Amino acid sequence: MKVNMRGLDYRNMLISLCIVHLLALSEGRPMRKRAVSEVQLMHDLGELKQVQERRQWLQRRLQGAHAGLTLGGAGGARRRERPDERPDLSDMTPEEIQLALNLLEKLLKSTPS
Repeated sequence: MKVNMRGLDYRNMLISLCIVHLLALSEGRPMRKRAVSEVQLMHDLGELKQVQERRQWLQRRLQGAHAGLTLGGAGGARRRERPDERPDLSDMTPEEIQLALNLLEKLLKSTPS
């Protein structure tokens, strides 16, 4: 049985061009509309990421403020903290994070530069 390679090559090329054409038409968008639950899930995921980023930022800021409070005596020698001495802020709610952020902003504005 002899297979015509030239015809097979054209068929593969045609299928490849059709696939590229369809991908170009979609422009990276999903091929179907998202369900409301998918949109809500994506929104919730975005909010969760934002809260986690704010929590990490707040934890870094509080660790810096906590390190500033560990200045010792008149010499002002800074004591190096061990990671197990740092406060764990992972159980804070978004409201608590916002309150802490507001407090930090007030403290930063009130300190003379």
